[in-house]
This record gives sequence, structure tokens and C-alpha cells, in this order.
Amino acid sequence: MLGDKVQPNVNVVNLFWTAMTRLLIRTEAGPEIGMGHFMRCFALAEEARTRGIPVVFLINEISDAVRTRCAAIGATADVVNGFDALPVNPGDRVVIDSYKATAAFISGIAAPVTVIDDLESLDRYDCAVIVNPALAARPETYAGRTAAQLLLGPQYALIRREFRTFTTPNVEPFIAVTLGGSDPAGLTGPVARQIHDAIPNMALRVIAGPANRQIENLRALDLRQMELFVSPPSVAEVLAGARLVVVGAGASLNEVAAMGMPGLAIVAYDNQQAELEVCPFPVVDLRDGLPNDLGERVRDLVADSQRLESNARHAHAMIDGLGAKRVVDALFNHSGER
Repeated sequence: MLGDKVQPNVNVVNLFWTAMTRLLIRTEAGPEIGMGHFMRCFALAEEARTRGIPVVFLINEISDAVRTRCAAIGATADVVNGFDALPVNPGDRVVIDSYKATAAFISGIAAPVTVIDDLESLDRYDCAVIVNPALAARPETYAGRTAAQLLLGPQYALIRREFRTFTTPNVEPFIAVTLGGSDPAGLTGPVARQIHDAIPNMALRVIAGPANRQIENLRALDLRQMELFVSPPSVAEVLAGARLVVVGAGASLNEVAAMGMPGLAIVAYDNQQAELEVCPFPVVDLRDGLPNDLGERVRDLVADSQRLESNARHAHAMIDGLGAKRVVDALFNHSGER
């Protein structure tokens, strides 16, 4: 009838909107900086791809690990060096996860920008959304520096799908050690040796990430109960069932918490210092070197079932693993304005 309003087909509108929209992720990975930035961005990429949104990683180098993961979800990756203008199309959303990104670079991007922020160090954040999943993140930190939507705290920790969908096997008790994708301080071997010496009859699973330069040294360790996993297809499958996970105080810590497992956090770098006060797990600070009694501390913790269960329960209550979904919701429900 003339004058009747025609209601749009929501599915067609959404399909058209999705086809016009990409998620561009500018981040970094490598032996020095590690894999943490890429891996947490990959959690966003996974979630975006489940919604049919094209994802393009703009990254400093494309390693085999980056290439394999992108191919697995149908994302693409291009090498981008420096911080010049990004190849943005109308409708795109941009995520920046890099310690090298400046306020001027972020301000110059002609699209809504989401900044994943650990350091809280820029004088201004001219962006649409800020994601800071640190336990200590507070809105007042950004007062006067941004008008962005603030997604702060562990409910926005970016956790990959594998850490939500794992199954716990029926296995003999073991301790796991995972100190990140690169472990530039070379702590994995010394930590594993101390634990093995203190608890020689306990099985030990050690994970070496794809950018770890100490893999040959780890393979040469003569530790009877140790099993080495080099860049396993699923880290969650290796960790599942562990009595305790000795974990670097970065993105891996959030993954262990999301699995509902007990952990001992290792602080090795200054940018992890905040974990010393607010971490849900016990923390050991190794910035001044490896203490001689680390193995004994691990042994005492493993023997305290009540403490392990309490820590695991508390950590999982803080980090439920759904942060990537919440962040992608915010990215694509945003009006498109900065």
C-alpha cells in the first residue's frame, strides 16, 4: 500500500555492512618483543572471523607461527615496518597493539581506532576505544587524556578460544612451565631445572614458544621427568590437568586463569610490575635474578591443595575468558566516530 513503510531485511543489512567492514590489526611479534601482542590480538581476530568480519594483520614480520594461525582462521597478514599511514578503507575498524605507536600516529588514522594499552604512557589517546585488561587499570588514569570508551580490567582480557574449549584429561600429576612465546631473558631452562631438582619425581611439561631462541639448550637439558613441547598446536591441551602452572606474568597468566587452573606468576620485566600487587596467583619477582629457592617454593605450593584450589577459583572469577567477545562487541557497536 502506498505510504506503507518498508522494513529493511536485517540479515541483508548486516551482510552488506560486514562486507564493507574490515578489522585491521597493527601489532608486532618477534624474538625480542615476544608473541604476547600478536596472541592477544589473535583472540580478537578469532572472534571477528566467527562473525564473518575480514581480518588483516599489519605486522612487523610474518613468522611461520603468525602465518599458520592466520591461515587457520582465514585472516591475512601484511608486513608493515614503521608507523606511517595505514591502508584504511571506509567502514574499517583499526586495533593498535604496539609499544611503539605514538599519539600522533593514532590520531592520524582515518578510521575508528581501538588502542590496547599496557603502559598508560601517552599524553593523549585520540581514539574510539581503549582496552586495558590489567587488574590495576583505573578510569582516572585516563582523565583529561581521552574521550574514548574505556574497557578496563580483567573482564576484557583477550583470551584465545582454545583456553575456553579444552577438556581436562585423566593424567598423572605434573607441573607445567610456560614463560611466553619468546622468553628473551632465557628463564625457561633455569626455572625448569630448579623445579626438577626440588621435585624429582614430579612430571614436568615445559613449553617453548615459536620465537624462543633457547630451544636447542632446552632440548639438551638432562632432566629425567621433563617433556618439552615446542610451539604446540594447542597450548591449552598441554596445560590441561596440571597440578600447577609456572607462568610468565603476561598474557599467558590470563590464559591460565581463564582455564581455572592454579598458577605461580613469574615477573621478569618491568612492564609486568603491576602484577606484583594485584595478581590472583602467588608471584615471584625474577627481575634481579633467579632465587636459589624457587624450586622449594614450587614444591611447597604444590603440596598445599587448599591454596591451589583457592587461587585457581579466585583467578577464574576475575578472568572468565570472554574478553575478546566483549571487545569485539564494543568495536563494531561503536558509531564509527573517533
